[in-house]
Amino acid sequence: MYSKVCSLVALVTVASSCTSGSGSNSTSAEQPPTGGTSAAAGSSKGGSSTGGSHDSNGGSTLRNAGASSGGTGIAPGGGATNSVGGAPNGGATGAMTDATFSTNFDLTELPLSETGVWKNVGVDWTFVATAGGYAFGTQTGNDGYNDSYAHLSGFPPNQSASAVIHLESGITAAYTEVEILLRWSDSAHNAIGYECNLAHDGSYAQIIRWPGKLGTGLNDFAFIGAGSAPNGVHDGDVFSAQVIGNTITSYLNGKQLATATDSAVISGDPGIGFYWQGQAGSKSYSFTSFTAKALP
Repeated sequence: MYSKVCSLVALVTVASSCTSGSGSNSTSAEQPPTGGTSAAAGSSKGGSSTGGSHDSNGGSTLRNAGASSGGTGIAPGGGATNSVGGAPNGGATGAMTDATFSTNFDLTELPLSETGVWKNVGVDWTFVATAGGYAFGTQTGNDGYNDSYAHLSGFPPNQSASAVIHLESGITAAYTEVEILLRWSDSAHNAIGYECNLAHDGSYAQIIRWPGKLGTGLNDFAFIGAGSAPNGVHDGDVFSAQVIGNTITSYLNGKQLATATDSAVISGDPGIGFYWQGQAGSKSYSFTSFTAKALP
């Protein structure tokens, strides 16, 4: 789904207690079933990848303000540490009740990490890369549904994320997508959560529930929402998505693209992804910044 080469700048703020977390990356491309979406959203789905972040001292910073259990901390300057039961490398074992994270992808990394803030442990998918202030996917373009992805950890089930799009001319891929991931979690051969994607030409915007194992066909994925961006996609546009309860919604510049109702995935974390089919992933369709927030 995405490819990335970016540099990262990140700030993570944790203003409450942590109780659960999840995350990793995966790559997958899907087309909606015949008749499952409108013509604008009826092309195959692609993957994407996400970018990391770091602070002005060169490392990701996670500030834990009063977490009593399951919290995590990432020391300034790049050293990752645990705080009150946190997982190694800055991961969190519980969901934060109040958390925000933002990055400008100021590091050059493959895979995206920002001192352990970003995760992708799915061996069947591809990594997000960052370079020059861009986060992008690394698929070859002939890999099937092994989207590039990365995700955070420590967020509650209700969450939102937004990213600024970078778009260049000259894309020849059959399908190219940027993705915002919600309630995402993964393991070596499992990646599950909600993918909110947007085609580079605005022809479709889908909400897809991943199956867990690497998808080998479109029927492995649940296409639960679809729409389009009739005015197209432009460099500098803001792509965002949120999940509250069982309602998932995506937006472009604040205008709704697609919405879906689904109760299958109840926890996980925000992330990013990219999908490329027919052309290798690159910064041509990528993210230049990313923000995630916990919602009530």
